[in-house]
Parts: sequence; C-alpha cells; structure tokens
Amino acid sequence: MPKTVTQAGAPETADKPDSLTEFALERLLSTTEGWRRLMREAVAQWPDASPLSIVFATVNASAQIEAIFAEGSPSRKAAQHGFRIAGLLSADLYAMEALGLPRNRAADVMAYWQNHDDYFLTL
Repeated sequence: MPKTVTQAGAPETADKPDSLTEFALERLLSTTEGWRRLMREAVAQWPDASPLSIVFATVNASAQIEAIFAEGSPSRKAAQHGFRIAGLLSADLYAMEALGLPRNRAADVMAYWQNHDDYFLTL
C-alpha cells in the first residue's frame, strides 16, 4: 500500500481516514457524476480497509464540501450525493449483519455486492 507521512511525521497508509477522505473529495468533485463510482472504486482500491472507514471518509468529505461551498453552489450537490451513498453503504453493512455475512473488510462488501445487491456495481 502507498504510504505518506502525516503532519506529525507518522507513516500513514492508504486505508487511513485522511487518505480515504481525500479520495472521496476527489471523486465527489471530479465531475457531476463522480459520486457514482466512488464506493465501487474505494472498495476495490482498499480491499482490506474497514467498510466503516469508507463510510466515515465519505461523510467527512461531504461535510467539508458543505463547509467550503456556499448554498446554491453546484458543488453542494456532490455533498448530498456523498451523504446518500454513505447511508446506502451503511444499509448494506446492516443487511450483511442480518444475513450473518462477514463485513470487516471492504472486500467483504464487494462479495456482498456481487452475490446479493449489485446497486453499487452498476451505479
């Protein structure tokens, strides 16, 4: 996994919230449709990450977008989409729990999507 150095000087791997938040920000703001691929790409890029870290990063990125861009800005729609897909991924995690499926790694979510609910794979 690629490593960066945090401001405190500690190594940071790509599955840390800051890297995931940057990734989410880039995807949400890249194009008006960038939000569609965010979850699919995050899960594929960080298969060992906690799915909840992806949810957190997406909510964090969405909140930052809301804080930076004024109401009425087209970029605010990106924040709305981010909150929505974070909620949908959370719902998938609950469904996985109800089915007794493993849900500790992003790769587990990908397996769930492939076998039970392809929404994020086709979004």
